[in-house]
Amino acid sequence: MTSHGDFSPQARERAERTVLVAEIFGDHAELIVARLPDVPEGSVLVAVVDAEHSFSGTHHVEQTELHARVVELEADGAWAMVFSYPATAEDVRRRAADYASTARKRAEVIDRIIARRAASDE
Repeated sequence: MTSHGDFSPQARERAERTVLVAEIFGDHAELIVARLPDVPEGSVLVAVVDAEHSFSGTHHVEQTELHARVVELEADGAWAMVFSYPATAEDVRRRAADYASTARKRAEVIDRIIARRAASDE
């Protein structure tokens, strides 16, 4: 049987943390949107939640440096989401809810696969 993906307990735990982090981004939607008008042309706003699940702020990042900068910002277990003007608070909350929903589904899939594997080992 071929396995595609990581269905480990660590992957499930990461999915659960993703749900929590997505909710934190959604909780800070107004703050994120309030910072968007100040983003210079050619840049985006990157919001960050740290490894302890605290909102740690926003950063203006040039689009040409986005990948490298997000990698830096996510170091040490942090999480980043990218936003651009003219997003609304509702847009931010919707994206955060979609992110959480996808993570919940991932956790459910992992649970089903683990249960199926356990049943076949009996």
